[in-house]
Amino acid sequence: MTTLFANPTSPFVRVVRMALHEKGLAGTVETRFVDAWADDPAFLDANPAGRVPAFVTADGARLTEAMLILRHLETLRPEPPLFGDDAALSRAGLAVGVFDAAVAVIIGRKSNPDFDTHLVGRKRHRTMHDGLARLDAALPDGQGGALDLAGIAAITALDYLVFRFPGEDWRGIAPRLAAFRDAHADRPSVVETVPRG
Repeated sequence: MTTLFANPTSPFVRVVRMALHEKGLAGTVETRFVDAWADDPAFLDANPAGRVPAFVTADGARLTEAMLILRHLETLRPEPPLFGDDAALSRAGLAVGVFDAAVAVIIGRKSNPDFDTHLVGRKRHRTMHDGLARLDAALPDGQGGALDLAGIAAITALDYLVFRFPGEDWRGIAPRLAAFRDAHADRPSVVETVPRG
């Protein structure tokens, strides 16, 4: 069986887990939750960089980095497609930039309690706010249909900000995205992957 080394809070893991659900592949993958800071030997064998997600295929290939894993899933099951047109890829990039910046703040605080006020921390906060607002403005009209990478990443970005930075009104910054997220709130891919920790 294929194994996904994961963490229940990582947005990079979540986009992979959501894609597995949307493609109908979730039941074919064993998800193994690990502490990425604990250097579990099996996890490091899957990814010597010690980052989640790490994906070990049934034939033993080790795949790392969320976007590369998503590309692999697309070859396994092309329908429904994850990767859309250029506009969808642009929205996906905005969303990934938002949650990448948020992860950088969380990790930066581990080594420097004043990270948020320093140059890099300020830039990451700006990326979170401005990127979320741009993502909200770029959303197409309509709430239905399968979730592609753009939708998956957008929901992941909003939920991660709400989870990690609860004192800010992220839904107010991105009301269209909040409505999109609410329209998909009952999907198994959303319900079963909400960040917890």
